[in-house]
Amino acid sequence: MLHILLFILKITGIIIAAILGILVLLVCVVLFVPGRYDIEASCDGSFSGIRAAARVSWFLNLVRLNVCYEEREMTWRLRIAWKNRQSGQEDKKKIKEEVETYDEEMEEVWEAPGKGVEEESEKHEKVVETSKEAEKFQQIAEERKEESKDIEKLPESRESVEEKTSVDKDLEEAEAGADKGLEEAETGADKDLEEAEADTGEDLEEAETDIGEDLEKAKTGVGEGMEEDEQGGEKGWKRIWRKAADGCQKIIRKITGLYRKITEIPGKIGEIYQRFSDRIKTLSEKKNKIIDFITDEIHKKALVKVKDEGLYLLKRLRPKKLLARIHFGFDDPCLTGKLLAGFSMAYPFLGNNVDVSPDFERKVLEGDLKIVGRIRVSYFARLLWKLIWCKEVRMTYKHVRNFEL
Repeated sequence: MLHILLFILKITGIIIAAILGILVLLVCVVLFVPGRYDIEASCDGSFSGIRAAARVSWFLNLVRLNVCYEEREMTWRLRIAWKNRQSGQEDKKKIKEEVETYDEEMEEVWEAPGKGVEEESEKHEKVVETSKEAEKFQQIAEERKEESKDIEKLPESRESVEEKTSVDKDLEEAEAGADKGLEEAETGADKDLEEAEADTGEDLEEAETDIGEDLEKAKTGVGEGMEEDEQGGEKGWKRIWRKAADGCQKIIRKITGLYRKITEIPGKIGEIYQRFSDRIKTLSEKKNKIIDFITDEIHKKALVKVKDEGLYLLKRLRPKKLLARIHFGFDDPCLTGKLLAGFSMAYPFLGNNVDVSPDFERKVLEGDLKIVGRIRVSYFARLLWKLIWCKEVRMTYKHVRNFEL
């Protein structure tokens, strides 16, 4: 029994050790196996003639990426183990799908003619049946029309007799109406003459009374007009004095308003000065806080540590091989000078194999470029390890999170 337990423990220990060994191996592969990059570019003298190619590989080309830029088009290809992806692959899938759908549509078109013939024959039979039914309906309608004509011929005699009797009655009624109209016209003329004589007498009396009243009003109106002129003159002077008084009051109000505004100016100036001084105080306090934060000994040590580790990382990331021959120029000489100043700042880190010549007279870009280098994940892991185990960096990180202006 004991031998069996020991054998089981031995097997489990071997399995655990193998798993741990595989994990350690994977970690070492990720950290220490470098990723290689190779970049090449060239130009024949214009910006449109730029050609560039980049290749990145890792772990014996298990992961590989190729990127190419030529004739203003960029293509790429990615391979991870046995799987490949490249630019234009999605377009190819779309084309295949369109071809498959086109084949299905063509099959449907080839099957469709038989179905179409059957449908057309059924429609033709329906049309024939409807035409036969229409002919039957036309025959029935013609028979009914003939019967209606025979029926209409019978009552013609009755209608003629009735029309003759109605004409006689209309003649008798017309003669009686004419006699009554003559009698009414004679009586109406007599009444109109009497009413006209009475109206003319009344109109003469009203005209005489109206003329007398107008004369009396004219006499009295002359005296009243004189009195109104005298009163109107007095009212005009009163209006002038009121307008003058209102104008003086408005002038006095404006003068008092200006005086108040002038007296308020010193107070406003004092408020503006107070606000400006308060802002200066707040800015000076913030500046003092920032200066105190930076000049702290702990923070200084942390900044020095970050600077040193950053420079070490840049040295490790520097390409192993850099060859460049560049001749450039822009339409604006100022822009050419600015770009040359940027190159001069980076020149100590580029090496002696870089030749940059500016052209301040014309727009040009020509030359060759080749960069080869390696990148390891262990470089970044080392940077994080050094910064995390530095006490000053951890304290500075906490202070930065809690820092408030």
